[in-house]
Amino acid sequence: MTSYLTAAYGITPFPKIWAARISTLMCRDRVTEIVDLGSGAGGPVGRVAKELENCGFSACITLTDLYPQVGGLRTDCASSMRYWPEPVDATSVPAELSGIRTMFASFHHFRPDVARAILRNAFEQRRPICIFEGTSRTWGMIASAMLIPFLVPVLTPMVRPVSWLQICFTYLVPILPLLIFWDGLVSQLRTYSAQELEAFTRDLESPEYRWEAGLIEIPRMPAGVPYLIGQPAHSSPGCESPQPLPAEG
Repeated sequence: MTSYLTAAYGITPFPKIWAARISTLMCRDRVTEIVDLGSGAGGPVGRVAKELENCGFSACITLTDLYPQVGGLRTDCASSMRYWPEPVDATSVPAELSGIRTMFASFHHFRPDVARAILRNAFEQRRPICIFEGTSRTWGMIASAMLIPFLVPVLTPMVRPVSWLQICFTYLVPILPLLIFWDGLVSQLRTYSAQELEAFTRDLESPEYRWEAGLIEIPRMPAGVPYLIGQPAHSSPGCESPQPLPAEG
């Protein structure tokens, strides 16, 4: 399932959009380090790194997880990428892991109290944090999940490396299309709205830190997907101020 999802991100505009926003923060703050939280088996971070390279940034990316999968990382990007070997709790990130914190399509896995704690930890340590989702709790996006069982057989040949188990449980015994459909549907239903993300930050206010929440509009998708960015309020000379993502509401 994780291999399929990683391959599926390759046909979406998400990695390019996310990289463009992250690169603006890197320019402003002169930061080349990224700490990815809840990385799992890697997910879309490798594709985001590739897009960063296309923008002229060679980022040093550290992948982290509560259950690190150090041996499962595969990437074709030239950026320096490593998997932190020790468990990392996203609500209490070690101080030595500095840089821009990112979470790609994973924030909806956390209960509200844990989600707030993740944001509070970044706020208290004055670390930039970018929360990006690829799902949305809207009728249009929920309905679009019904297409997943038909897309899985089409996109499976893009999985690299593809195993005989992947082939077997996609085409011969179609368990994977059903599991991936269920995972996608539940993810849509669990995704926090932009308003809910903003509400998580209401008690995290300081002149030295600012929050931005909204929706990213994706071409040919029935609804926008939410994002939240927190960042120190200072700016560095010689860099343009970050431009807001296309948003509504």
